[in-house]
Amino acid sequence: MTKPRLIGNESRVSRFLAFFCTAALWSTAQLPARAEPLQLLTEAYPPYNYQEDGLIKGIAVDLVKAVTADAGIEYEMKIQPWARAYGLALNTAGHCVFSTVHTPERDALFEWVEPLFSTEQYLVRKTGSNVNPANIEDAKRYLVGTQLGDYTEGILKQGGFSRVDLTSEIDLTIKKLLAGRIDLMPMAASMVTDLQKKAVPVEPAVIFTRSVDSLACNKKTAPETLAKMRASLKKLIADGTQAGIFQRYKFTEGGLLPTSKR
Repeated sequence: MTKPRLIGNESRVSRFLAFFCTAALWSTAQLPARAEPLQLLTEAYPPYNYQEDGLIKGIAVDLVKAVTADAGIEYEMKIQPWARAYGLALNTAGHCVFSTVHTPERDALFEWVEPLFSTEQYLVRKTGSNVNPANIEDAKRYLVGTQLGDYTEGILKQGGFSRVDLTSEIDLTIKKLLAGRIDLMPMAASMVTDLQKKAVPVEPAVIFTRSVDSLACNKKTAPETLAKMRASLKKLIADGTQAGIFQRYKFTEGGLLPTSKR
């Protein structure tokens, strides 16, 4: 039995459907691919970055959120162990990590959106401890703890600290300090203040570094995205938004130790 041949209207309908499908496929192929949200990664390091009641917040978090909102940049934000967050931003397009200290060694590795803020870091001890270095050179005889992949790891090792204990997260390092398993650890000024308000017995022993903390983005980040975020950060610093965030968290850029200890 032979198939009936399409004639008349049936033939025209078939040709129209074929043309419509082809046009639709061609039109879809011409649409630009939707940009993936920027992946913003950070660690748990209060009061700069932390999670509370399911929300990521903090001094740096609120500022980065304000920057991306002003720039019109879509993003997803996650808290991860520092070494993982840093590694993803270093090696994976579309990823940024904060708050990242901008050092000469890191300068060529990332695209920088800065300054989020500046701060001082100290080598801190457990309050009441007999660990009492006279200066940074004297501190080298003590066991110092920090986090794997943190910029302080490199500074300690390059600076001649031969006794360095590494953990994956800052909370683990703090626990070791309070338990007497390490003598000292690097800590930002604002974190020292925050822990002291929570009655955690830590105190500065000696000045460690002064730093500019930044948003560090993968080198393949779109130039227009970087330009928008840099312009927005500059705007938010100028119009007082950054200062308002600092005030909300009672954060003051600067140091805790008297000049004689620096």
